[in-house]
Amino acid sequence: MKREFLPGVIADLPIDDYHAMTDCMSKSGLDKIDQAPFIYYARTLDPNRPPETQKAGQLEGQLAHCSILEPDEFDKRYVVGPTLNRNTNAWKKFVEDNADRVAIQTDQYDAAMRQADSVRALPEIREALAAGAPEQSAFWIDPDTGAQCRCRPDWKHECNESSVILLDVKTYSDASPGEFRRQIACKRYHVQDAFYSDGFAAASGLDVLAFVFVAVETAYPYAASAVMIDGASRDQGRAVYKRDLKTYMQCLESGEWPGYSKEISLVTLPNWAFQE
Repeated sequence: MKREFLPGVIADLPIDDYHAMTDCMSKSGLDKIDQAPFIYYARTLDPNRPPETQKAGQLEGQLAHCSILEPDEFDKRYVVGPTLNRNTNAWKKFVEDNADRVAIQTDQYDAAMRQADSVRALPEIREALAAGAPEQSAFWIDPDTGAQCRCRPDWKHECNESSVILLDVKTYSDASPGEFRRQIACKRYHVQDAFYSDGFAAASGLDVLAFVFVAVETAYPYAASAVMIDGASRDQGRAVYKRDLKTYMQCLESGEWPGYSKEISLVTLPNWAFQE
């Protein structure tokens, strides 16, 4: 049964129940709206849409999140199997014998543990992870558009009774602040910062003092860094998510979900291509 939308924060909402709440907007939904409202409708609301498939690297990202944010849960969710090809009958038998957990291989386990070690080597992040809670689901109504919204920060660190810091873990090939800066613009992480900060504050009644991205690499030596977005960039993210929410509400009211232009579009190269 679908959960009723109620503003507030839910500490123990199962992840599948959270994702099933398609009647309220998420950051990933905002990204689809920005791409084209038709994309959002087709992948989120269309009753005839195909089931989602696991993307490449998705399991590795889940392993990193669990090892960093919920290390005590790791052995409950995953089991390390023998070093075998996944197409062999012996591996398939191991998977069947451990149906209550996800079977992973030694290299995946080692990578996740090293990622956790790298993240916890960052003093301020280690301190934040020492007290707090993972993946609390926040629900609120945007005051400007009336849109029902949701977010699920990776980690909430309580500074005191009235304020929190939010953390979000990102796995990427290059976790250096300079490269991650480019990823912020490309993947609209500034939108996530503003949307999550505003939304969690509205849902919880707490002040969000900071939103910290924890970037950790996907290959040895699994280096990590912590990054915060400046005020001007967060303001830009807020303006963008407000624009996307307005578009979303207009589509809901009209029942029309436009796609890409039906005309031929004239494009020009980005500035960096001319510089080369």
